[in-house]
Amino acid sequence: MKGIIFCGCSFTWGQGLYYYSDLDVSFPKNQYYYDRDLINDAHLNYAKTLRYPRLVANHFNTFEFVKLENGGSEDESFEFIDELFRENKLIQKFSHITKEKCEYNDIDYIIIQLSQLYRNKLYFELDGVNHFTNISPRSNYGNYETLLKWMEVNNFTYKDWENILLERQYKRLVEKLKFYEEKGIKTKIICWEKDMIHLIKNDPFLIKRHIQLGYGNEHFDTIDQLQKKHKEMVIEFDYDFFGDSPPLDHHPSKLCHKVIADNIIKNIEKDLK
Repeated sequence: MKGIIFCGCSFTWGQGLYYYSDLDVSFPKNQYYYDRDLINDAHLNYAKTLRYPRLVANHFNTFEFVKLENGGSEDESFEFIDELFRENKLIQKFSHITKEKCEYNDIDYIIIQLSQLYRNKLYFELDGVNHFTNISPRSNYGNYETLLKWMEVNNFTYKDWENILLERQYKRLVEKLKFYEEKGIKTKIICWEKDMIHLIKNDPFLIKRHIQLGYGNEHFDTIDQLQKKHKEMVIEFDYDFFGDSPPLDHHPSKLCHKVIADNIIKNIEKDLK
């Protein structure tokens, strides 16, 4: 098999997996605390060995591309892919995301893990000025007041905002995946949260590419559903490994990454039969 591109947010990047190592982890074990200056290269390299992109690539005896930095959204995922496939290897627009480059014929699969909807930019016009936000109207930071004013002027509810952003993200997802597939690359989707599930299930193209997460005799549409039913899929509830004091980190546990990897592997193996 050729290479696999994995896109997503901190769930794909592997935040918190360094807690499973024998390395010195002396920085604060708080789920909201991520400081790149405290995470050294040893921590990062260890996390890579446990995250599901590496597990999948190892199974198929191939290599993986994952963006450099923690966090992200679909905006950043598609920027990452565009940067990998840029025509000129010397010109880098998003070097903070990746410094690597490949060709379309180097890749067999793109696996996209959808993050939280509101992290993607919503562009709108207010008083003749163009704006964008990547926050929820229910937040109280950033330029949320501008977003609220735009919603008030247009008599939009929270649901209206959600539907507008959701529709734009849905259309782009379909367009992008079809573009990659025209280049000869197969695409797959994993969902963290449920925002887009109803659209995926009602779309003949997307539903064939959505990977459900099987665990035992159960199947889950999202990582969130899996984690809510099985708490050990979250680092801060992985008492089996950490004992009574697991790190306060809400990211996927070592087991969760394995479950995600196993389901991706099974899905890809169906393509190979």
